[in-house]
Amino acid sequence: MNRRNFIKTASAGVVASSIMDMGQVLANTQVDSNEYRALVCVFLFGGMDNHDTIIPYDAQSYNKWASIRQSLLNQYVTKREISALLPITTPSRFGSRQFALPPEMPSIAGLYQQGKLSVVGNVGPLLENVNATSIRNETANLPSRLFSHNDQQSTWMSGKAEGAQYGWAGKFYDALINQGSAKSNTFSAVTTAGGELLLTGTNTTPYHVTDGKAATIQALEFFEGNDAVDAHFSALGHQTNNLLEQDLASKIGQSFEANKMFNQAISSQTTSVGEFPKTGLGRQLESVARTLAVREQLGTNRQIFVVSMGGFDTHSGQAQSLPKLQSALDGALGAFNSAMESMGLSNNVTLFTASDFGRTLAINGDGTDHGWGAHHFVMGGAINGGTIFGDIPPAELNHELDAGSGRLIPTMSVDQYGAALGQWLGISDSELAQVFPNLNNFGASPALFA
Repeated sequence: MNRRNFIKTASAGVVASSIMDMGQVLANTQVDSNEYRALVCVFLFGGMDNHDTIIPYDAQSYNKWASIRQSLLNQYVTKREISALLPITTPSRFGSRQFALPPEMPSIAGLYQQGKLSVVGNVGPLLENVNATSIRNETANLPSRLFSHNDQQSTWMSGKAEGAQYGWAGKFYDALINQGSAKSNTFSAVTTAGGELLLTGTNTTPYHVTDGKAATIQALEFFEGNDAVDAHFSALGHQTNNLLEQDLASKIGQSFEANKMFNQAISSQTTSVGEFPKTGLGRQLESVARTLAVREQLGTNRQIFVVSMGGFDTHSGQAQSLPKLQSALDGALGAFNSAMESMGLSNNVTLFTASDFGRTLAINGDGTDHGWGAHHFVMGGAINGGTIFGDIPPAELNHELDAGSGRLIPTMSVDQYGAALGQWLGISDSELAQVFPNLNNFGASPALFA
């Protein structure tokens, strides 16, 4: 590990916060607020069940889906009978097929119907377009370690299995710096709960926020406002001739300053963000909203956030756990949309979901197993709302997009999904080709934005 990477990693670990160059942050306060744009990734750890998110609604497709899953559906408290589903307007290209959302997602269904949210169908990691035949014939070039939680989380965030160093959102901000569209800023990439890999670039490091405040070492909170403690850490670099120790001490001091700057901005924030559910995801998205409210004080014209929720690895007890998770996701997204509209930021902020993978259409008795392709949501005032991008393969087994047991073979790569988001953020085509080296192996990115 070189000296630069050592300092970057070590200081982040010591202070539980991102490293900053205070001079660069403060110099960026003149950015025109009209240019502000932000992406918010909601990462659903464990693998959200795509087959119980976008549900067939026309009678023929629904009956096939229900027959495969009947013994599991019988266990649901909120039944998945067709009359209980929330239908969404389906693009004409699907012919007679129709789709709906589960009854736990009324806010998301409403936002879809209002043109404020869309579905992105059958997204997943790909190196090239493949199908069941090419997989059976062993001619398909496949991503490594499919169906593994850690590896597919990493692949979604970086294009590589576990052990990757940089994620595509972090590379986005690196690209903005390279293009001159943004300046280095500690608060450009913010995480409230995991997903650090997605936000890590060569010149971009995730900044950690916990419960709406800068993440710190809790023991140091007992010394808050203690000038002697600050002076001690500030003096560390002057007590040694070792360059690594000097740099590390400098970064510790800069991180203290970053945390002070963030917490002062948040404490002085008076903009109402509205009410959020008292759930883990609700609290995280409320923190994002409050951070967005002080974007000018933080001096950044582009930001990328990661929030997350877990529990989606529903091998067992799915009928009991998944509806609660869906309800929590629905409430948090609905509240966030309301906050963005009340703050006048709906057109400036785009939220999107991601997850390890989808799940099998086949059931294991009490739940579902690891899949591949999955369906996701994109939300905001700038998107082409009220539609389905990509494909929703039939809820059947043993077709050309079935990798086994109803594991969907993706028809849209993560590269295409990410590139569409990057284009809106302002990343040039040449920079996107660097971020996603396999992008040319696929068709055009989805036209997510109006």
